[in-house]
Formats: sequence, C-alpha cells, structure tokens
Amino acid sequence: MDASTISKLLNQAHIWHKIDNDTICTKRTRTRIPEINSKVAYLAGIITGDGSLTRIRRKKGGYHYRINIVGHKEYLQYTTTLLNDLFSYKPQVLRDKRKSNCYLINIYNAATFFYFTQLGFAAGRKRNIKVPQIIADNPKLFKHYMLGLIDTDGSVSKNRIHLKQREESFLKELVYLLEKRLSIKSNPPKVNYTKGKPFYYIRFPASLTPDF
Repeated sequence: MDASTISKLLNQAHIWHKIDNDTICTKRTRTRIPEINSKVAYLAGIITGDGSLTRIRRKKGGYHYRINIVGHKEYLQYTTTLLNDLFSYKPQVLRDKRKSNCYLINIYNAATFFYFTQLGFAAGRKRNIKVPQIIADNPKLFKHYMLGLIDTDGSVSKNRIHLKQREESFLKELVYLLEKRLSIKSNPPKVNYTKGKPFYYIRFPASLTPDF
C-alpha cells in the first residue's frame, strides 16, 4: 500500500490533502503511509480484537473518521508508540468513563482510517469479520496479526491460548489459517454463554513469538 492509494480514497471523501513522498499532508496532519509489514499486521490484530472504525457525521457536512481502541492503560501506551512509529501519529490515552480501570485511544486521522479500510476493515458495527486477505496469504503477517488478536481477545493458561469471539465463522477461519500457515492445530470453535449471549472460543498451543 502506498500514499497514492490512500490519496484516491481521500479524494473520494472530498478531503483536501497533498502527497509528499510517502506522507499524506492535510491542513492539520502529516501522516506517513507505511508498507504492510509485521507491525501493521500486529496493529490490525489489535483493531480486530479491541478496536472499531466509525464515520461520524459533522454538523457542517462531511464526516469525522475515527479508529477507537479500548484496553488497559499500559498496553494502550505501547499502542500509541506503535502508531507513531508506523504513521507518525500519536493519539492520547484517555480514561474510558464507561468502565472502571479501562482506557481508550481515539485516532481522528482520515489517512489512517482509510489505510485500514483499504486493508479490509469495515466501518460501523463489527460483523462478518475476516482476516485481511493480504495478511491471510502471508505466514509472517498472519503470525503477527494473531499476536495482536491474542493480546486483546486472548488469554494464556498452561501453555495454551484461549481465544474468544462473537463470530463462529471468524474462528473457523482462524483454525484453518493456523494450521495452513503456521502448522498449529486448534480445536474447532466451541460455545459458551456470557449473560445469555453466545461466545465462541478456540484453544491452541502457545507457540507464537514476535520477531520485530
């Protein structure tokens, strides 16, 4: 992915900008557009687990474009460092007043928003989740995507990873890709209920380690 790809999406959204090498420049920001690498894949896993993309209508017309990520303070501080390293954009970590001991970051940056929609993320309610195709096709990228997903939606116990999601079909895709790309066998998705709502989970060996 390059700056010209993101520029086309910004043009479609009628957002003024210009390109300076690998950087998108608007009136307020300079956003570097990285090639898709292990850190991008890891961040994609984080967004899949604890993030969301939202278009917010402005009173004067047009939209605000936001990526929201929730979590613990220390982990989000690391995430902001990662965002700065990749996109030259560092949001603030804020207290999430809806929950105790929970924090959030809001990325109000159209270039970053469209980077992830181009990668395969949908704006709005999270449904029909799938691993972005370019990540699913590459074992190294998929490994780091899984690491980001595990750090948000997973837990480790007795050298096994427990990963929980609302969508059974997404976990079925992960089971397939874990074996196909990483030679890791997982059980098929099983279901349990939290407050009457079905959640699905898989378990597999804790053998993934980062290399960036």
